[in-house]
Amino acid sequence: MHAVENDNVVESSDLKADHESNKTEASSSYTSVLNSAINSTKRRSINNSSNRFFYTVGNNNFLFEKELKVENLPSTIINKVPHTPKWCKGIISVRGVIMPVMDMRTLVNNEQKNKPKEDVQKRKRKTYLLMIEHKNHAAIILQIDKLPEMVNIKDYTYSRSANNSPNWQGKTWKNSSNKLFEVDHDKLFNSIKN
Repeated sequence: MHAVENDNVVESSDLKADHESNKTEASSSYTSVLNSAINSTKRRSINNSSNRFFYTVGNNNFLFEKELKVENLPSTIINKVPHTPKWCKGIISVRGVIMPVMDMRTLVNNEQKNKPKEDVQKRKRKTYLLMIEHKNHAAIILQIDKLPEMVNIKDYTYSRSANNSPNWQGKTWKNSSNKLFEVDHDKLFNSIKN
């Protein structure tokens, strides 16, 4: 098959090669622009040193350290284990590995002894599971009340935590509508070993 281009006869295979070349260049150009936009957005938002993630337990918002590896897990049955500490909700299997589930609400309520006990209705709450990997500890699952959210820490001012705060609680970050507690997960995980 032949085509006429500017009064010249061109083989269809030549047209096909030109078309494929133009398509590849366009695709490559599009991919390059898209990757550039994605990387620019990542640099501005997620990788921005002022952006941090926090999770919620009861009325408390806890900031993650930047170096933690965190994974949201799907809902699953938590298998209860007898004779475990109060914070241990049970165990689950994650990709064939058995891991303990730390009920953060129980841990936080034990640390805040002056707070009133929850009623039965509040205990039947929707919860979420996060797998936390810390470089100094085996992976552990946290049971929390709300999935992590991102916050720009530049909008907050910080102060030292109160003297009666748990040793794993660092700075307290506040703005006009929110309060965040910085958590040292290394100290938190060490505290449950005792």
